[in-house]
Amino acid sequence: MKKLIFLLAAAYGTVLAIAQESKHSYHADSLLSRWVIDINLLGGGASQAFTSANTDANYPNTLNTNTGQLKYRNGYSYGGDAQLGFFFGKKRHFGIGAGILYMQQNGDAILNDYHTEYQATDGAGNIYRQVVTGNDVREQVISTNINIPLVPKYKNRFSKHWGFTADAGALFNLQMKNAYTTYANFDYGAIYKFAQSSDGGTVSVYDNAPVASSNDWFITKGEFLKNNPNGNYQAYVDAKRLLGYNVGEGLSPGTRTGNTNYTTGSVGFILQPSFAYYLSDNVALNFGVYYMFQPFKNNAQGGYRLTDGMGTYSSTMNNVTASVNQQYGINVGVRFLFGKKQVPLVITSSDKFAPTQCGLCDGSIILHGLLPNEPVTVDYSLNGAQPTEYAATVQPDGAVKISNLCAGNYTGVTAKIKRKKAATADIMIAAPVMTISSQRPSNPSAKGVCDGSVTFNGLYAGKAVSINYNLNGAPQPVFTGVVGVNNAVNIGALCEGAYTGVVATSGTCSANGKDFTLTAPVPVDTAKPLPESEVATTITRTRNGVNISKPILFDFDKSTIHKSSYAELNEAAREMKKDKKSTITIDAYTDKIGTKEYNQALSVRRAEAVKDYLIRKGISAHRLKIKGFGEKYPVAPNNTAEGRAEDRRATMEIKK
Repeated sequence: MKKLIFLLAAAYGTVLAIAQESKHSYHADSLLSRWVIDINLLGGGASQAFTSANTDANYPNTLNTNTGQLKYRNGYSYGGDAQLGFFFGKKRHFGIGAGILYMQQNGDAILNDYHTEYQATDGAGNIYRQVVTGNDVREQVISTNINIPLVPKYKNRFSKHWGFTADAGALFNLQMKNAYTTYANFDYGAIYKFAQSSDGGTVSVYDNAPVASSNDWFITKGEFLKNNPNGNYQAYVDAKRLLGYNVGEGLSPGTRTGNTNYTTGSVGFILQPSFAYYLSDNVALNFGVYYMFQPFKNNAQGGYRLTDGMGTYSSTMNNVTASVNQQYGINVGVRFLFGKKQVPLVITSSDKFAPTQCGLCDGSIILHGLLPNEPVTVDYSLNGAQPTEYAATVQPDGAVKISNLCAGNYTGVTAKIKRKKAATADIMIAAPVMTISSQRPSNPSAKGVCDGSVTFNGLYAGKAVSINYNLNGAPQPVFTGVVGVNNAVNIGALCEGAYTGVVATSGTCSANGKDFTLTAPVPVDTAKPLPESEVATTITRTRNGVNISKPILFDFDKSTIHKSSYAELNEAAREMKKDKKSTITIDAYTDKIGTKEYNQALSVRRAEAVKDYLIRKGISAHRLKIKGFGEKYPVAPNNTAEGRAEDRRATMEIKK
């Protein structure tokens, strides 16, 4: 890692030194050098997917065998590459490159749950069952990988300092070497079975039953502790090992390190996209990511055994028949451009001006830095389509103005003067947004009458407009009309209900309106009087006016005025007629049953019912002010029916 940091610092210093000697002018790719040298440092994660050979047959008469599954964990990699590239074509965006790539990949190869039991013969020629169990069968593997990349290249410089580059192609492997250090240790046990020989003695034989006979002689940890729970198994197996038995507890390999190479080379894949920061036309820094994919084949060792005796060990890498390697991470590099380049015609800057309204084509683009007083033609594409070539004469200040432009994405903007061309970055001209600045709804005059309306303001005067909307969730016929000189359009003949999904469209422009609700006045219901306890008729005169001190009460979820409240309302009307300058404020409330939104609307309907009654009694509407407070400001607890009845109310105050 220290070497990597040192190389990165040295490369960065060299790049800065070269860049300071270069001019910082901006030239398009078509004017830059065709030849490049790329030097990159790479670092990131790594993974390997192993396929291992089945080794059961390499152990004679195996029983209860699990040779485990080899996994790769904690992988990381770093390295670098150097390439020579050549770009071709008129725009010099595409090229090809080749070079050398070196990567080092570090990680752990882990073999889980290794256990095998097989037939073996001890130093005295006795046959027995060898029991081997692996503990922490883990290898720290350092893989060194050398490749020749052969890659198509792409580059696109889109501003003075910024560009994009990408390599994607084949990797031809020259070497894949694995150096390992193992941390494995093993438990070795033995099971002896004895049978009677032909001469009347005993002879050892192999017990091939999955569960060994209780008459066998076990030199295993489990059997020892079962019979000697407080015994010292380590001392026991040490003593047996001195007598020639192949047993031990937690024994490590005699040799912990080694090397193994994959025997067959491979063809892989590399993808290396980066952003380029141009210090000059000759030097650019690359910052990006990389991904490498490489499959490998290998010939597993014949007769491979992970271990077949105390201290013996063969690397898990020796049993790998195939490995799929993936490496990915961050790429930091430098690109040197060298060779001949053209003296360019340059567009130093550009200005853009949006159309005055959405849908109009009175925008413009001004290009600067061209040759004064020279005939010029400008090519460009608008949203992918090629309009007619624009021709004009460059102004004395080196500018040319392209007029009558619509909103959209202008790409491939290129000015041509004689045989020279100058290109500029893509230019986006945004259309002004059409908006509905405000809207004014008007309720129907009565229940069941569809004479409501809504006025939309802020639209384009004199333009045809269509308006889509839903009434109570159902789509309605599209309204079409022409916006007036006051930038407004009115939709009439609207019924009571909730209006949603309002969208006004004029040509290619659209604007969203707000949801609104139209509510017709509630008719007076004289059929059902309120209980006497809910009628208020007391009028209190105050210094500034008359206060109707007792509220008008309502039934649950109703906004209909009962006949029993007419006396109080009639008295309020008489007071209003006595003083033509007086006004009345009507405040209405609800109990706390129901949602806040519903209760708010119900309180407004109750206030409007009182207002409508007074209007029919000859009081002008402009002298009546209403407010709905919903369930706010209760006058009694709402945990009883009586308390809730007191909160279903409307109050009036006459101001002189």
